[in-house]
Amino acid sequence: MLVFIDETWQTVSNRRVGALGAVAIEQSRYNDFCGSFYAMKRDVLGASELMHSEVKGQTCFARAAFKRQQLHGDSHWLVLADRLIAILAACHAKVFVIWTTNPELLLLRNPRPAQVSKPYKRLLFDLRSLMEKEAPGHLAMLSFDLRGTREDEATAAAIQNYLVRTRNGWKSHFLCIPNFTVSSVSPGLQAADFVAFLGARMGRNDRPELAPYIARIRGLAYEFVPPTGSTPRKSVRRLK
Repeated sequence: MLVFIDETWQTVSNRRVGALGAVAIEQSRYNDFCGSFYAMKRDVLGASELMHSEVKGQTCFARAAFKRQQLHGDSHWLVLADRLIAILAACHAKVFVIWTTNPELLLLRNPRPAQVSKPYKRLLFDLRSLMEKEAPGHLAMLSFDLRGTREDEATAAAIQNYLVRTRNGWKSHFLCIPNFTVSSVSPGLQAADFVAFLGARMGRNDRPELAPYIARIRGLAYEFVPPTGSTPRKSVRRLK
């Protein structure tokens, strides 16, 4: 299983919101996903290489994109957003969102290599549930956007320490060393950025035009099936 993770910070209704967005795709489906992703950028944006015209949620859902759609009926960024969600669904991708308005958690990543932050810890637990139910006996590889040597080193150390030193079978579900990649060459990371942008508005949304896209991303969330009698819940949650 390939898992791509990205972060976003936004101001929503005068509140600062931090969100993690993750996209999980089976390894056997990822090449098809990349092919469809490139074809989408070629057809909609005129990209001639996979690395051209990087897809970001902030760009797709800029107010100007909706204004153009309203005035001219041909916003290519909204066309791309529709196609990207359809591609994720066709590849049976599952999305995960963790968002928070708690000032103590807004950093998301913990700069200390000896400790995983609460948002990332919650995300790891949700991803472990996916692996236990949907991919027993297989490993998930975590991929992050490349930022800088020191920050990425601290993140890698924190995750590795947690997976190696903590009990409960983490090593049977995850590769212990995360991967860091330039997002412009990774369709998976660009999809995670797209999900994270919408994820920041899943609690309170001050832009009604985003509601249909948020609903479709919620529809791709992984659904946990608790013991009989409990209400199923999805991998979209707020941390207080």
